[in-house]
Amino acid sequence: MEPSIYEYPDVFRRAHMESPGEIPAEVVFLQQVWNRHRKSPTRRILDIGCGDSPHGRLLAGDGFEVVGIDRSPTMIAAGRRKASALSNLRFYRRPIEKFILPERPFDAAIFMSETFPILVKNADLLSHLKSVGRLLRRGGLYCVDIDRHDPIPRVPRRTMWRERTARAPGVTLDIREFNRPIAWYSPLQSIYELECTLKFPTSTVTTRDLIPVRYIVPATLELAALASGMFKMVAAYCDLSFTKPLARCRYRWTGVLRRV
Repeated sequence: MEPSIYEYPDVFRRAHMESPGEIPAEVVFLQQVWNRHRKSPTRRILDIGCGDSPHGRLLAGDGFEVVGIDRSPTMIAAGRRKASALSNLRFYRRPIEKFILPERPFDAAIFMSETFPILVKNADLLSHLKSVGRLLRRGGLYCVDIDRHDPIPRVPRRTMWRERTARAPGVTLDIREFNRPIAWYSPLQSIYELECTLKFPTSTVTTRDLIPVRYIVPATLELAALASGMFKMVAAYCDLSFTKPLARCRYRWTGVLRRV
């Protein structure tokens, strides 16, 4: 069985085409959202699906108290190693569908890196929102980062989407991406297969990940927030802008939910 790209914390972000400066820009934007939509100061942050928590490390460096959760022990270990000098950043290994934490309430939660659409089942989506809601103060904000999803033609068989090359320190990545068949009644927009050949100086490793993606638009998130009984959607911003209309969204959008 081939390993996952997520077993390589220092490499996987390049496979997903993260650009330099992207995460610092997101952290600045999040703080602006909190200032805009919260009357009280925002001090305690829950970082969901955090990986090695690059957002959390920057926020902790700015004086916020941050708790990260992720299901991957490899990512959690990398996060703890990189944050060893930060006493105000802690990690828990948890599934994102349903979780509890031995923590007092948070002022805000974030789910970044466009990972939210992997919550495919309705039950998982609602239990996730309820789990987050129980950990937030009333009036607390949940900011969800979601990729813009253009229509993808359904394919009758595994089909190549694209090939590309990326580089990270000490490794070259040859990347092949595929679309896979989906039943007509499925809530998925795509089943994204990511194959990466990692060429290290002394070895080569091939990773493979199957990533289900549910098509989430602002109306979908608004409905799920209401159905959870925990949240009300108060804003949807695109491309880290407070002024760009959704019709002009190029890459991604951010849903802002308020704990009721």
